[in-house]
Amino acid sequence: MTKYTLHISIGPVQGFVAQARRTRDLWAGSFLLSWMSGQLMAAVLRQSGNIVFPAVGTKDKPEDPMLSAILGKPLPENPHPKIGSLPNRFKAQVPGDFNPKSAVNEATQKWKSLAETIWESFIENAVNENEGQRNLTRKIWDRQIESFWEIQWVKGVHPANNGEDAKWLDIRKNWRSHWPPEEGGDHCTTMGSWQELSGFIRSRERKEQDKFWNALRKKVGRLDLQDDERLYAIALVKRLFPKLENEQLKKTIGWPFQIKSWPSTAYMAVAPWLMHIAKNPALHQKLNGYVKTIRESVDNKTFKQLSSEYQTQLPDLEPLDRNANLDGNLFLESALANPRSTPLTNDPPKTGEDDPDKETREKLLQSLKNLGKKVGAAAQPYYALLLMDGDRLGKLLRSLGEKEVSKALDQFVKQVSGIVCKNNGVTIYAGGDDVLAMLPATQAIQCARNLRAAYDKAFQDLTSETSEKPTASCAIVFSHYHNPLRDVMKLAHKELDEVAKEQNGRNSLALAVMQASGVHNRWVSQFGETTRQPESLEKLRETIAQNKDLYSTGFFYNLRGRYGEWFSQCDEKDRYDIALAEYYKGNPPKDEIERTKADDAVKIFLAACQTRQGKDKENNPSDKKETKESFQIDGAFIARFLAELDRFEPPPQKEENS
Repeated sequence: MTKYTLHISIGPVQGFVAQARRTRDLWAGSFLLSWMSGQLMAAVLRQSGNIVFPAVGTKDKPEDPMLSAILGKPLPENPHPKIGSLPNRFKAQVPGDFNPKSAVNEATQKWKSLAETIWESFIENAVNENEGQRNLTRKIWDRQIESFWEIQWVKGVHPANNGEDAKWLDIRKNWRSHWPPEEGGDHCTTMGSWQELSGFIRSRERKEQDKFWNALRKKVGRLDLQDDERLYAIALVKRLFPKLENEQLKKTIGWPFQIKSWPSTAYMAVAPWLMHIAKNPALHQKLNGYVKTIRESVDNKTFKQLSSEYQTQLPDLEPLDRNANLDGNLFLESALANPRSTPLTNDPPKTGEDDPDKETREKLLQSLKNLGKKVGAAAQPYYALLLMDGDRLGKLLRSLGEKEVSKALDQFVKQVSGIVCKNNGVTIYAGGDDVLAMLPATQAIQCARNLRAAYDKAFQDLTSETSEKPTASCAIVFSHYHNPLRDVMKLAHKELDEVAKEQNGRNSLALAVMQASGVHNRWVSQFGETTRQPESLEKLRETIAQNKDLYSTGFFYNLRGRYGEWFSQCDEKDRYDIALAEYYKGNPPKDEIERTKADDAVKIFLAACQTRQGKDKENNPSDKKETKESFQIDGAFIARFLAELDRFEPPPQKEENS
């Protein structure tokens, strides 16, 4: 019997996932994309097909948690999966009479059913008083829901085992047969190419538009629809489907789960500060006092809303119990001082209005500042977004075989959530060779190292001494919590695809610091047994954190400002001599012990900035050098930046007792 191969992909990917204003949006996009891919896989399996890649099991014995739940055969250890685990494209073997259109129709009907439930539960209430308004909004809703997904497929006679079919889907994508409809009117505030749902033109129908969104806001709550948000249909499905009741989730998604909230970027930023408190029992009572002040200063309803992090459950915060539930904004002085960022009543002031809770806010700010003095530092506003992706997966599939690669990736993915959790992060997506996670900034590099080690271990039995070893690249963006998530995601993808992979030859870790004013520092180096990175960067961070006076304030700036690009390009001996001389200016040695200390400090600094760039063998086959070294002084600035996030200097004991 002739065998047929089917390749299917669903998109858009980055646009759908990255159009996020909140971390829950980021998770929801990843979850729904994986869920839609799972619906396509389930349809293929029900029609006598077999999924060849990735390794997800069979119809009778599924192995992936999300696919198992979709098929109604949930895994006992994960019956209600919350994390997307299926990639947006897959390969299957199907019978000759298999019709891919039927699988596409089955998946899109599931999507429409979910969207209709969102409409009936939330949207219809906002428009049911006005039939004309209802018809206009319904027309926009149907158009956007029905035209959003781009599902492409190619079916053909199963080729010889030469990997030739891997190109089918890429060729199919060049046809560009999916053309979304034109969108008029005012556009969505998160996805500017789509029309917002009310259908009104703000320049001439502002009152009508505000009336629509205020009615919807009253239904879903300000936490789920902010005052300045006017969204399109897809963004509302992402935002609102986690709010459905369990029975509705069973009917639409296929299983119930409780994710009403997701750790905010502000909360992940203050996590290192809270962890320091958690490790020091003497500070627990100080935190209790601050929480008590908040409880006594606001009403019960507001306090409940301000305790929105109850599901975060970072392992190192367990000693704090309920005190770790407070919204991250309440631990950041700049956020607490802003009445719009951190309203202390149910009705936050509008732009230009006075803060109705000025006295209460000043009282809480003073209490937070006093707590910061006891802790030894104020909480800092930076968190980390981590993005990881396997290198040259197509080539890997051809050389090692789909079955073996699938098994290795499955072994890797099963470890991802545990590794991220151990580093006090949350996994947003883990499927195939892709990982998306959010972590405390101080633990992100260690998490990347742990993930890379797990990736290498998953493939170690498949490669020999002579074969090219599978690698993965990673990007970490250390971002100010106030930066728009879509911008952080965009930068993370750029650092991963353009810097870690293309510019640095893959097998690389790229770091970037994204402050509120923009991107300030970048650093990239290869992973690998022969390199000293990123361990050397971590060592410099630890050294600075443990001894703030080891490097003078101007040491790094003077080297960069006085010597510029030449310092990065000169030979190692000249670089060492210049760095040592500059170090002596800020820390003149008095004896041999201090000279040795200076020598060690300079070597630690130089090692952290010494990076390696790999050779892209496909693009530069004539280049005989496997790697080349480079010097990136930004590594020192990133190490110092991370050290400052994890440095706590409590006041003298005498002041503590006063």
